[in-house]
Amino acid sequence: MNYKEFFNKRKIAIIGLGPHGEMVSDIKFLLRNKADITLYDMRSEKRLKAFLLELKDAGLEKYTFGKVSGDDLLESDLILISSEISKKSIFLKKAVQAEIQIEYPETLFFKLSPQVTLIGVLGLYGKSTVVSMIHSILKISFSDNKDQSLFFIDPDSSHGALTHLKKIKKGDLVLVRIPDRLMDFYHEIHISPHVAVITSQISFDILDFQTYNNFIIAPDEVIDAIKLEKSFSLKAKMLRTRASSIPLDWNIKTKGSHDKENAALVLQTSELFKISSDIVKDVVQNFLGLHGCVEFVKKVAGIEYYNDTNSITPRSTVSAIKSLSSGRNITLILGGAYTGYDYSEMIKEIPDHVLNIILLPGSGSLGIRGKLENIEGVNFTQILNLEDAVKKANEITIKGGRVVFSPAFDAVGVDISRKERGERFVRAVRGL
Repeated sequence: MNYKEFFNKRKIAIIGLGPHGEMVSDIKFLLRNKADITLYDMRSEKRLKAFLLELKDAGLEKYTFGKVSGDDLLESDLILISSEISKKSIFLKKAVQAEIQIEYPETLFFKLSPQVTLIGVLGLYGKSTVVSMIHSILKISFSDNKDQSLFFIDPDSSHGALTHLKKIKKGDLVLVRIPDRLMDFYHEIHISPHVAVITSQISFDILDFQTYNNFIIAPDEVIDAIKLEKSFSLKAKMLRTRASSIPLDWNIKTKGSHDKENAALVLQTSELFKISSDIVKDVVQNFLGLHGCVEFVKKVAGIEYYNDTNSITPRSTVSAIKSLSSGRNITLILGGAYTGYDYSEMIKEIPDHVLNIILLPGSGSLGIRGKLENIEGVNFTQILNLEDAVKKANEITIKGGRVVFSPAFDAVGVDISRKERGERFVRAVRGL
């Protein structure tokens, strides 16, 4: 069955527009393909007014804001959820019991697409930077390729995953950033990347379905960990990467060793696809970084401020403070919603790099507050909002020091997304 037949007149419940309307493109695509759409979102209609007007113009007629009724969902043939919604949500319980198909756009895309070559970028940190550079390089090298096209899927992108079904054909190349929260669902549908670019140690289950013609590109520590893994039979060819593999004449704008490690992953991936080193060099040298990823914001009275709002894991926060510390000169602002990660290693690393900790509220913050308070030689403060945290950081950070907003937890409370809380931090810093 092709995608047009699959969507035609099918009753589809869409749950969640995404933090910044990431689902809008896919909803418009489904409406054009005559799907019977009902939209649900926990946020208010007022907050989503701009997106709603756009969707009404596209033909959306049925929508509910502020709640999701589990009973209403039982009328659906298919439930499509945005990437920030958990399949374990209470309102999905009855639908699960009724065996109604529940999908993320990315997993449904792979069920409906022809056979493609999948490059998956994975890891607890560095994914966005690495995938962005690889995409830029592949886009240039594929610009004149008439036989094979390139498609890019990112859950945080507004372009949509399902929209690619219109143009994709057998043998095309699909580059995907695979968040940690979606890896189990790729595994569930027996999807492994043909080329897995791994930035840091992860659960390696997603590699279960690789074959002898597939590849793993990763730093030494990840390759070594894979070799010790006994839970699956390794078939893919492994390509090691090291920061030292970057040519000495490449002028990389670097804040730390992780920038060269990311560049090494990009270089090895490009070499695998036989892309000119001149293209790779140009992209890597001119890469300015991403918003919200160890992003320099401003220098105020000798103090530098960095926005690392995309950090939702302890490993990513450790990477940030290691790359920015010069002695113990960092004031670290962190905290937010519970994620389920183990924070013990982060707490061990903090005394080597951080002089002051400012903890923000959240269900995750509650779990580590006691341990943070008791770190010897590190000053601890709890602040109720991000704006006051910036002011406090300005008061206590020594001249020549750095204030790093690297939450290590997901967005919470007034912030509906990592991007939104990062924007609040930037506004607060610029207002100093």
